[in-house]
Amino acid sequence: MRQFFAVTVAFALLPNAWAQMPGVEMKEGMKSRMPTMPSELPRWMNSRGLDEIFYKRGPYNWAIDRIPAFAKDMYATGVGHAMAYEALVTGQANQLESKVFSKIDWVLQHPPSMPVDEAAISPRFVQKYGYLEKVFDWAHTLHFQTIDVFSHPGMTDAEKEVEIDRLWKFYQSEPYAITGLPMNMEYLDSFPYSMTFRTNYPKVNGLFWGYHWLQTVNYDMLYRVPVKDHVPQYEVLGEQYRTSELYKTDRDFMPMTAEMSPRFAKRFPYIANAFDNLHMLHDNVNDILAYPGLTEIQKEHQIKIAIYRVLETTHAGQKAGEGEPMTLHDHRHPPSIPGMGMMKGSEDDVMFMSGMGWMDMSECAHCSIALPEEGPWGATVSANGWTMMVRCMMCARDMAAETPGRAIIRAATEDENRLLVMISDEEGNWTSNIKDVVFLEVFGQHPECSSWSRAFTSQAAFEKFVQANPELKEIKPLSLEAWSKLNYGTPETYRKIDRPNPYRSGGGATPPSDGGSK
Repeated sequence: MRQFFAVTVAFALLPNAWAQMPGVEMKEGMKSRMPTMPSELPRWMNSRGLDEIFYKRGPYNWAIDRIPAFAKDMYATGVGHAMAYEALVTGQANQLESKVFSKIDWVLQHPPSMPVDEAAISPRFVQKYGYLEKVFDWAHTLHFQTIDVFSHPGMTDAEKEVEIDRLWKFYQSEPYAITGLPMNMEYLDSFPYSMTFRTNYPKVNGLFWGYHWLQTVNYDMLYRVPVKDHVPQYEVLGEQYRTSELYKTDRDFMPMTAEMSPRFAKRFPYIANAFDNLHMLHDNVNDILAYPGLTEIQKEHQIKIAIYRVLETTHAGQKAGEGEPMTLHDHRHPPSIPGMGMMKGSEDDVMFMSGMGWMDMSECAHCSIALPEEGPWGATVSANGWTMMVRCMMCARDMAAETPGRAIIRAATEDENRLLVMISDEEGNWTSNIKDVVFLEVFGQHPECSSWSRAFTSQAAFEKFVQANPELKEIKPLSLEAWSKLNYGTPETYRKIDRPNPYRSGGGATPPSDGGSK
C-alpha cells in the first residue's frame, strides 16, 4: 500500500490568501482562485532525489533505432525540454526567445544519435524539482517502449498489442504513473497561471508543442504497419516536423494523441489519455515557472498540485465516461473518442481542431457521413501536419488532393492483417507498399461509399469480392495509376460546422470548481 503524509499549508486555510498576494491576479472572466494544496500527497513527492527505473525487459528495446532519423529527433526533444527548464530556474527566462531558443534549435537540427541524460543538462532544475522529473522520466519511458514494440520486426501485430498492454500494466505499477483516464483539457488549462508560457515565450512554446506533435503523430505511423514501411513514412513526417511543426506559434492548443494518431488512440485509449495528460502537465509546469506573481515556494506548491492532479493514484476508483464537468474527476470523453478528454467548447463528438476548425469526429472528414462501425474501418489521411479519418478510398484520395504537399494514406484492405500504406509526392503521384494493389470504385451515393470504394491486396482478392456481390460483376479493377487519376472533388454531403474559434472568440473560461483538490 502506498503511504501518504499530511501536508499542512497555512494559505490553504485562508480562502482569500492567494487573491490578496501581491502580483497574483485572477484571469479575466474567472472567479476561482489559485489551486490549493490537497490534504494528502504521496510521500515520494517530498523527496527531491531521482528514482531511475529502467525499461521493462524485452527483445524489442531500442528498436526505435531501426528508424534512425525518427530516433534522433525523439532523443533531441528531451534535450530541448531540459535546456528550457534549466533557463527558467536559473534566471535566464529573458533569454528564452533568443539565446536559449537558438541553442535548442541547433540541437533539434543536429540531433543526438543516442538518448541524453536530461539531468546532466538541467542539474539545477532536477535538484529543485526531482519529484517532477520522476513523473516525466517514467512517462517518457512508456513513450519510448511503446515505440520500440511497434518498431520491432520479430513480433506479429497481435503479439505487439498484447505486449503494449503488458507495458501499460508495468507503467501503472510505479507510483509516478499518470492516469489513463480522459481528463477535461479546458479544466486543466483554466487556472490563473494558464497560458502564461505560450503568451510570453511563443517561439519556445512552439518548439514544445512541436515535440508533442512528433510524440503523438508517430503511433499511427507504426501501429499495425509493416516494419519496412516505417522509414518511408517518416521521410514525410520528419520533414514536416523539422520544417514546419517546430516553428508554429499560432496553434490554439497542444496537439492531442487522438487527433494525430486516431487508430492508435481508439485501440489504446488509456495510453493516449496518459500521453495527453503528461503533455498537459508539461504545459502547467511551463506556465507555473513563467508566472511572475508566484514566489519560489509557491511555484513548488503549484507544481506539486499539478502533479497530483494527473496521477493514477489520484483517480483510483474513477471511471472513463463519468464525472461532473470542469472538475478534477471530469472523465467524460467524446462518444466516439475514448482516447481524448473533453476539449474547450466540445459537445459530444463535435470539437475544434487547430488548423482544421470544427469537426465531428464520428463522421468522415471528407463526406460528413458517419464512419462505419463494422467491417473495414476505411482510411486515414495525413497531410500538412494533420491526420483525419475517412470512410473510403475515394474520400482519402480526394481529401489528400485538396492539400498541397505530400500525403500519407493508411487504409484497410480485405485482409485485416495487411494495411495499405500509400505515400504521394508533391505532384500527387502515389506509391504503395502492396505491389499488386487494385481498387474498386463505382461512384454512387456517399452513404454507401465504403462498399463501392475499396482497396484489395490483389486482383484475385478483388474478384472474390465481386463474385460475392453480383451487382458488381461488370466492374473491372483499377490499377494504382488509374485510380490515382480520378478525383470527384468535395462531395455534396460535406457539411462545414460554422462556429467561432473557442480559443479566440474572447469568451472567458469557466472556472474550475475545486482547484485540483479531491
